[in-house]
Amino acid sequence: MFAVCGLPQALADTEEDGRYWLSIYTQGKLPADNFYWSMDTHPRWRDEGQHFDQLILRPSVFYKFNANSSVWLGYDTIISHPSGQSAQRENRLWQQFQHQFDEVANVTFTSRTRFEQRRREDFQDVGHRLRQMVRATTPSQWHPQLQWVVYDELFINLNQTEWGVRRGIDQNRLFLGVNWKFSDFSNVDVGYLNQFVNTRTTDRENHVLMTTFRFNF
Repeated sequence: MFAVCGLPQALADTEEDGRYWLSIYTQGKLPADNFYWSMDTHPRWRDEGQHFDQLILRPSVFYKFNANSSVWLGYDTIISHPSGQSAQRENRLWQQFQHQFDEVANVTFTSRTRFEQRRREDFQDVGHRLRQMVRATTPSQWHPQLQWVVYDELFINLNQTEWGVRRGIDQNRLFLGVNWKFSDFSNVDVGYLNQFVNTRTTDRENHVLMTTFRFNF
């Protein structure tokens, strides 16, 4: 799987962990034409779900050119709780282009390209990172409200920082699951996410049970 994405083969041992991630996405219309707001909340647990690992808060605004294409501007606050260490805080400014392609053979593809400017608390330098995600959905034959979902997202660091970022491939996330549509305004993804993290020493592979709720207002 990772060879296809261009990830290097790990020469050292790989640490594995079971994790649980919850994502809550909310969006709504702004007074200006074609402008929208978005607010995401992401609590995450590690060590087979026994310990709280990270909280991400992600407000953003976006502009829709049409039903399929949009540009985004957002700001992340990430509070991490590493094992045996004090809490760490990272702030990210980011820009994004998102496009949903026309359906082909009953499959809908969505591309999301994001550029991040990352700042760690107590450090002056800025880490620049590119994230490219491709998501595919197709209807299930079991129920009209159910869809199959697969996506892959590759993270590439564009520079190095004093706080440990290395230039090159940072991580890869592969998700396999289902989407259930409650209504025209809400839905949920549930499935398995494989996260491979490329580090200076021992690489990490996390097996994540992921649940994502989306609400449109």
